[in-house]
Amino acid sequence: MIPPRLHGFLLDSADKAPEHLAYVQGDATTTYAELAGTASRLAWAMRRAGVERGDRVALVLDGRVEYLAAYYGILMAGGVVVPMNPDTRPRVLAHALSHCDARAVVIGGGELPHLAKALDELPGLRLVVSVGEARGDLGAHGVELAPFDALVAGADELPDGGASGEDLASINYTSGTTGPPKGVMLAHRNLVANVRSIVRYLELDRDDRIAMVLPYYYVYGNSVLHTHLAAAGTVVNVGTMAFPARVLEGIEAHRCTGISGVPSTFARLTRFEGLERYDLDSLRYVTQAGAAMNRTLTAALRRSLPTARIFVMYGQTEASARLSYLPPEQLDRKMGSAGKAIPDVELSIADADGNPVSSGTVGEIVARGDNIMLGYLDDPEATARALRGGVLHTGDIARMDEDGYLFIVGRESDMIKSGGHRIGPHEIEEVIAAIDGVAECAVVGVTDDLLGQAIAVFIVQRSGAALDERQVKKACFADLPRYKMPTHVQFIDALPRSDRGKLLRSALRERFEGGPQEGAG
Repeated sequence: MIPPRLHGFLLDSADKAPEHLAYVQGDATTTYAELAGTASRLAWAMRRAGVERGDRVALVLDGRVEYLAAYYGILMAGGVVVPMNPDTRPRVLAHALSHCDARAVVIGGGELPHLAKALDELPGLRLVVSVGEARGDLGAHGVELAPFDALVAGADELPDGGASGEDLASINYTSGTTGPPKGVMLAHRNLVANVRSIVRYLELDRDDRIAMVLPYYYVYGNSVLHTHLAAAGTVVNVGTMAFPARVLEGIEAHRCTGISGVPSTFARLTRFEGLERYDLDSLRYVTQAGAAMNRTLTAALRRSLPTARIFVMYGQTEASARLSYLPPEQLDRKMGSAGKAIPDVELSIADADGNPVSSGTVGEIVARGDNIMLGYLDDPEATARALRGGVLHTGDIARMDEDGYLFIVGRESDMIKSGGHRIGPHEIEEVIAAIDGVAECAVVGVTDDLLGQAIAVFIVQRSGAALDERQVKKACFADLPRYKMPTHVQFIDALPRSDRGKLLRSALRERFEGGPQEGAG
């Protein structure tokens, strides 16, 4: 029986496997009984401190077991979790906490000074829970400051604060790469539906151990945590891909069965010198989402992790994370596809008026399912645009083949309008990524007096490579029609990415249109 609320998954796993390991970080381990107990005691303490059902509680934390205990504890109290990047600057933090009307905050002690600078704008805040050694003083703001450990140690248990499946469970702020961040409202039933579908197609169970490298506050990271805890598996914190050797050592030492990441995760992994020294045969699955992964990188990943089944996936925050997946056995036959709809989700392609189009025709991806958001917080106009006709209009442009598999062209905002053509960046990126010596690449449209927009390519070269513009254009000429040929080629040290690993195409446009850059081809 699937629990009707998200925290029911943790309680169910704790009931069935109390002594099984839920979380591992270095030498420290946490069982399901311990994790559920800590969460329920935090829920009791929060209710005693005045947090009521429906109150929003910001979770400004990452990469530690207290994140999990706090996330589920907030839900057990009947509250709404607002996950946030702990590196968020005071101004942005103040805006988000004010926008969601946060009543409490769970935050790392090192981030307290940032919060202190925002308190004058947060009259509704009444509780701050500090995780780890607190550095900073909240002063005379009338806000209760409580250490996490002390708060939990003196509490009773409250495993259920009375929230229903229809109640709001989480507000996730989008990255804001094309405008101000929007608060995506997800109900318990949205998240439960998403977890249920993913556990089903990944065939997760208690023997699975996920090597966690994603940010926890990121909606993809949240989804990985929820699905593995729902399956009573084990989350193993192996660090981040900024230190790939540490990640690989963790996978080997803990015999991890899975790893989830974005394309940049696997670009770093496959380029790591000495990868062959590690025993990674325990990996049975890899999941990739967050952006399209080109064929060259997919092939490199298959060579690097031959025992792992690779699941290419596509989704959005507005869909509780996941909309489609490509079954590993279809990877060769449907190479370049983002897959088919996950269980219990319907996907189709629509024209500009919202009408369905025939297979092979390019249009917007629209989605229907219990995982689709309630809307954007305090933004009825954006909600009405996204949820037209009872379905989610994703803003992603794609075609669907006769078997129901998606082939994404790009986001509507990323489409290049050049000489009367609408050009998606992905096909051009696929060609360039296959050039020997290219580590990463990105394609954007830049202002052009004649064409409206011209195609600009940005390339990160592999160590020791010596590509030039002529080589790149020659490769493109062999595989692309003339109207998709790049006009400009620049070589750069790294592609700009958000804290969640997403490519920032807008930053590349600004870089180009701000004038020639050092290293331009």
